[in-house]
Amino acid sequence: MVQKLRDNNKLQSIQAADIDLAFQMLQRHMDNEGIGPLLSALETLKTDPQNAAFQEQVISAFDGLDNLQGAALTYAPYLNIFVSDDPFGD
Repeated sequence: MVQKLRDNNKLQSIQAADIDLAFQMLQRHMDNEGIGPLLSALETLKTDPQNAAFQEQVISAFDGLDNLQGAALTYAPYLNIFVSDDPFGD
């Protein structure tokens, strides 16, 4: 299960322009089929960056990337805002 919004202070600072840049970088540099759910979630979040449900969708989609998470963070380091501060779930 996705953690409750990981760090509300971090997530409150989300900006549509930053989401758009991350989306563009992912789309340009990664296989869209492998990250389709994340791209879709980012597009949705861009419409209302402070919407907690949309933020949870991005977190869930990012978590679902499994071994592609590192590549996604390489091309779109802004996604780090959605990464758990506790990677082992402790």
